[in-house]
Amino acid sequence: MQDEPIGLTAFLLRQDQVAAFDKQFPPTAAGALPLAAPLQGYFLPLPSAGSIPRWVTAVDSILEQSPGLNLRAQNPGGLLVVKRDQRTFVVTFGHGWQKLEDEWLERDFGRRVALNSIAKNGLVEIRAEQVFARWHLASDRAPRASAVEEFGVEFDRDLVASVEGVPSDKSLGKTIRGSTNLRLNLPIGLLADVLDKAQKLFASTAYRKHWPEIDNLSPVKEQTLAVQLDAQLDTELASGTAIKKLVLFTPAHRRDEALTADSYVFGRMSKTPATTPYLTVDSWLNHLAKSGEEPSVGTAKQTAVHLMDETKSELKACSVYDCFGCEIGFNGNTYVLSSGTWYEVVPEFLNRINKAVAKIGSPAITLPAWNQIESEGEYNARCAKGSGFLHFDAKSVMFGGGQSKVEFCDVLHPKSQTMVFAKIVSKSSGMSHLVEQVRRTAELCFAADPAFRKELKKVFGKHHPKADSSWLESRPRAGDWSLCLVSLGRPAKTLPFFAKCALVKLTRDLHERGHEISFVNV
Repeated sequence: MQDEPIGLTAFLLRQDQVAAFDKQFPPTAAGALPLAAPLQGYFLPLPSAGSIPRWVTAVDSILEQSPGLNLRAQNPGGLLVVKRDQRTFVVTFGHGWQKLEDEWLERDFGRRVALNSIAKNGLVEIRAEQVFARWHLASDRAPRASAVEEFGVEFDRDLVASVEGVPSDKSLGKTIRGSTNLRLNLPIGLLADVLDKAQKLFASTAYRKHWPEIDNLSPVKEQTLAVQLDAQLDTELASGTAIKKLVLFTPAHRRDEALTADSYVFGRMSKTPATTPYLTVDSWLNHLAKSGEEPSVGTAKQTAVHLMDETKSELKACSVYDCFGCEIGFNGNTYVLSSGTWYEVVPEFLNRINKAVAKIGSPAITLPAWNQIESEGEYNARCAKGSGFLHFDAKSVMFGGGQSKVEFCDVLHPKSQTMVFAKIVSKSSGMSHLVEQVRRTAELCFAADPAFRKELKKVFGKHHPKADSSWLESRPRAGDWSLCLVSLGRPAKTLPFFAKCALVKLTRDLHERGHEISFVNV
C-alpha cells in the first residue's frame, strides 16, 4: 500500500439509505473492483470523457493567428465503498461526490467527528450558516490554531456548518476538517483504522463538554417529526402565513465544494432558459403561477432550481425546498428549516433568549398606536406630528463616500433624548434591518470621529432648522440618548425566535458600551 499521505474525503451513509445507494451503485456494477483485505467493499471508477474547457475557446478567439488550440481536459472520479462494523462509508475522489444524494448521507458526520477530535484551542476555521436574517454562509479563518473565542461566530444566530482544526489524536493527521464529509490527509493504508475511529467519534457527544454553545440548534433526526414539520409548513403555505416569513437562499454546501451561483433557473432547463439574478420567494411564486400551481411543500420539492455560473452553464441543481429558510412553531417548540434540514432550537437556549427579551425595558415616552394599515413611513410621519417629535425617516445622511446614505433614525424626541426606530417585523429579516439601523446609528453618532455628526447637523439645518442641534458639536456620551426600537403590531414575546436573538444580542452589545436600549410594541 502507498505510504504517502493523500487527501481523503469520506461520507457516512445513513443506515436506512444503504439499500438506495446499493441500488444505484451495486458492487456488481460494471467496472466495480473488490478491495483487498482487511478492507471490505469495492471501488467504482468514474471515467470522464475529455472536453475542451470554455477558456480555451475564449483565448483562441483573441489570438492574432489562431493555431486551433487542441487542449482537452479530463476529470475522472471514483467511489470507494467501505463496509465497517455494519456501517457503510463512501470515500470520494474527483467529481465522485456529485454522485451522492443528500438524503443518503449522515448530514452531521464530518462535523461531529471533527468537533470530537479538535483540541479546545486548536480551531483553524469555522464556516457558519447564519440562519437568522438573510440566511447566508460566513467563513472565519485564523492564521494559526486558536480558541473559539477568537472567532467571530455568534452562536445565538449561527449554525456551525463545518470546522477545521488540529486534532488531539495525531493518528488523524496534522489537520482535520468536517462538515457532512470528513476530510483528512493520511496514507490510504490507514483507512480502515481511521474509519473505525471516525465511527466511534461520530457516536460520541463528548464534544458538547468543550463546545456547549455550538449546538443551540440540533438537527431533527426523527423522520416522523420531520414529516410532521413538513405538514405544518404545508398548512402555513396554504394559509399564506409562511410566505410572509419565508426566504430562499443558495443552500449551504456542507460538502465544502466551492460553488457560487451567478444566476438561477426555476423548473426545467431549456436551450435558452429564463434566468433570474436572485433567489427570491416571488421568483418561485411567479414560476408556480405560470403552471397554475399553488405553493406547497410538494411543489417545492418537485420544482428544480438550477444554479448557473457566469457563462450560463449549470453548476448544480437542487429543489426549491432545499433553498427554504423558514422558522415555525410546533407543539410548543421552535424549529428552523435550512438547506433542506429541520433543526430544533434547544430548549435551554430558547428559555435563555425568552428571559433576556422579557428584561428589555420600555421607553420613557408614549408613542401612538399603529392602526394595522399604515406603512412604516406613514406611521413615522403620523408619529412625528405629535408634540415634541422630529421626523427623520427617509431623510438620509450622505456619509461613507460616493452616494452612500445612512438613515439616522425614524423619529427623534429631543426633550427625553430618545431616538426612535420603527419596523413592521413579520420575519427575522425585518428585525435584522431594524437592528442594523440601530447599531449603525450607535456606532456613528457616538464615535470619536465627528465626521458623521457634522453631516447629520446639515440634515438638521435642512429639515428642522429651528431644532437644537448643538449636541452634535461634541461627542455625546453613550448614555445621553436612549435608543428605542418599535415593533409595529407584534410584542417582543411573539416575535420570530431569531428576531428575538437579534434583539437580545443588540441589547447586550450596546448595554456593554453604556447605551440605554428600550423596546415597545404599538
